[in-house]
Amino acid sequence: MTFSRLWLSLFVVGILALLLGGFTPTIYPFVIIWDIALLLLATIDNRTLPSQTDIRIDREIDSKLRLGHSNIVNIHVTNSSPHPLKVEMREFPPPGIMSDLPEDPLNLDIPSHSKQTVSYHLTPSRRGDYEFGNIFLRLHGRMSLIKKVREFSTNNCVKVYPDLETAQFSLMARKGRLQQIGVRNARIQGLGREFESLRDYMPDDEMRRIDWKATARRGKLVTRQYEIEKSQNVIIAIDIGRTMLAEIDGVQKIEHAIKAALVLAYVASLSEDRVGLLLFSDQIKTYLPPQKGRSQVFAIMEALHNVEASLAEPDYQRSMGQLQKMWRRRSLLVCFTDIWDADSSRSTISELAALQSRHLVAAVTLLDTHILRTSKQPVTSPDSAYEKSVAIQTINDRSTAMAELMQRGVLVVDSPADKLSADLVNRYLKVKEHMLL
Repeated sequence: MTFSRLWLSLFVVGILALLLGGFTPTIYPFVIIWDIALLLLATIDNRTLPSQTDIRIDREIDSKLRLGHSNIVNIHVTNSSPHPLKVEMREFPPPGIMSDLPEDPLNLDIPSHSKQTVSYHLTPSRRGDYEFGNIFLRLHGRMSLIKKVREFSTNNCVKVYPDLETAQFSLMARKGRLQQIGVRNARIQGLGREFESLRDYMPDDEMRRIDWKATARRGKLVTRQYEIEKSQNVIIAIDIGRTMLAEIDGVQKIEHAIKAALVLAYVASLSEDRVGLLLFSDQIKTYLPPQKGRSQVFAIMEALHNVEASLAEPDYQRSMGQLQKMWRRRSLLVCFTDIWDADSSRSTISELAALQSRHLVAAVTLLDTHILRTSKQPVTSPDSAYEKSVAIQTINDRSTAMAELMQRGVLVVDSPADKLSADLVNRYLKVKEHMLL
């Protein structure tokens, strides 16, 4: 319990009266009575405060939040006592999550036997698991003479997931509008062996798919469309070692890899493929064997929502060797990695190429947009000329490494972050279309 400013001001009045009276003995009794009265009033004010059991606090928030989206938080304060309640409330959102909560305490006046709700918004900027702190209330007495702080435990834990907007992606897939985000072969059906339907010719269709009889009848090019091959295996392997800590335009590479991986898992589930997940650095951290269905996509999202890249050096030989023992069926192995040049990435290239005997391997890497921009910038000074030459050399070294991968049979998707998901889906659909798996 602490005394309020009002009580302290009244106490100071008694002291001032004593000072102004020149310590006259006749004023002592009045000052003593004044102080005793203040103490008695403060005691009465303290007794009128509701007990801990008369106050209930509930924090209402979805346990699963979307990265970068505003999420509402409701705090319900219930006063079950027969007296009105005046409080100052302090809420502490998890560190690392932005909120519109004011810095000053929230002032609430709650009538007896009633409830009041306070709302604010959280916007997570990082994936992961978060825990809220306790809520503190500073209770004011009915006469505003005393204050008392009470702590309430709410035990709210939330998970922040990547925002994939899969509902919008699914709608675009059904309407055949995935071209709008860079996916050229938008239709999931029409990429296998069994005939399904005819459609108008598109510029990237193969000549062997043209139905010449239908073309002659309609007077324009018509393409045969085939049903997709069902239930193939896709394993998404993500290197979560030190190279994935590097940033592209302020965002770690691991973030771009996770988003593209989840989009691929979602598209593969639409094709009724079995999708699995492998997370590794110096050893395997997480392994989900390939399974069908949307539930597997949610399992992969759950496994990825709090993944962080570490400083560990990735061990491809050990991790891929363990994978060979755990999963022997031929699969499309999509490996998110980082390759700079043929020399420094020799071990990675060799291990990925060695997997070609059992799997169809695709190496997925991120182009650094800063290096791309630097390689195209005009030369205005000796420093800019040096920076440009280094950027061009880096891109050339990277291209040499990618060329070696392709020569050894590994598929390569090397794209800027903003195009990675679409380019990866396009490559996956091409694999299905050409029946490479």
